[in-house]
Amino acid sequence: MQAIRTRYHSATNTRGARITATCEAGSLTLPRDYSLNIDQDYARAAQRLAERMGWSGVYRGGEFGGDYYWVCESGWTPTIEVTNAQEAA
Repeated sequence: MQAIRTRYHSATNTRGARITATCEAGSLTLPRDYSLNIDQDYARAAQRLAERMGWSGVYRGGEFGGDYYWVCESGWTPTIEVTNAQEAA
């Protein structure tokens, strides 16, 4: 699994507003769904991309720099190696 970035694209003269979901393995673009608020529309795009990739799990998202980033929190066990500086000395 990979992180997913969702980004809003404004309407142009030839295309309506849309949301793009991107990860290293691929991307997809969906038209903006105005029946949803923008946060829900970002989540919808991330969910559709995860489904297309065959990924499952609980995804959590947050905004950074105008884009939303989504990571899967389930099925992941963090591994942290801690070294005691006094023991190493």
